[in-house]
Amino acid sequence: MASPSGSPHDLRDTLAFAAAQGILPAVTPVSLDDAPATPAAMRAGTSHGRAVITF
Repeated sequence: MASPSGSPHDLRDTLAFAAAQGILPAVTPVSLDDAPATPAAMRAGTSHGRAVITF
């Protein structure tokens, strides 16, 4: 699910700022087999960053 955060112009400015400052997102790759356990880990507070399912 995406998180609405403004207009396309706002997103462009935000990404440019992040790139200029060296800001990187916190992403946790999750295999398709481990994906069903991800919501429980999020509720328990044991996951970090955005969970991204990898194929």
